Amino acid sequence: MDLDDFCHRQSQAVAEFNQHERRHDGLRVATSLCGGLGVLRDSLSIRVHEDVERIIGRDSMLVPVSELKARMLTKAEIELYQIAESAAAAREFGYVGSADWYAAWLARLRHSEPQPDATASRRLADYLAAAPDQRRMRFESALAKVLPESTRAPLVLHRLHPLCVRIVTAQAFADHARASTFRQTQVSILPVILDCRECHGKVLENGEQCPGCGNPLWKSSWLTTAD
Repeated sequence: MDLDDFCHRQSQAVAEFNQHERRHDGLRVATSLCGGLGVLRDSLSIRVHEDVERIIGRDSMLVPVSELKARMLTKAEIELYQIAESAAAAREFGYVGSADWYAAWLARLRHSEPQPDATASRRLADYLAAAPDQRRMRFESALAKVLPESTRAPLVLHRLHPLCVRIVTAQAFADHARASTFRQTQVSILPVILDCRECHGKVLENGEQCPGCGNPLWKSSWLTTAD
């Protein structure tokens, strides 16, 4: 998709959001969500792939084409889960009128295709119908199928990540108090995140990332202190 197509697609999504939700801040919400979820997707992909390979070594039999495909499938899987987790938060905290509509809207915003394929839409619905722990376990299982080494990532990573998505969602809807509450939950899971001398573990604006610890999704050297 070229830049003009992307801008047109985003403009359509913003207009749809404003009309459906009877709001006037669709551009801010969409931009914030895309910035925050994009950073989380890329960070999680690194944690479960590149970071793990640095520890256990890279499969020398994996050809470049397979490597590229694995990266693409991993990011696609992460996107699907993050959309579902964000929609669950939006439903729970009343950010939008309909979580199903929001999930479909966010999927269109985050993907290059006008509509997600039928399989992705069905799996998104399955995620939304599941309880939080079930949703997380289904995601871990799906990720392991496309990227087996992901099972070697620090276990705490998958406890922190859904909370990260909820923080991004809360921030996008200007619910900063709830975002701070989710960060407090993360601190209870991984207290060391407060020790970063650069960000001090604070909630960052969506799209920002701490170069020191990796906040909003911490580097493996920080995650392993909890293992």
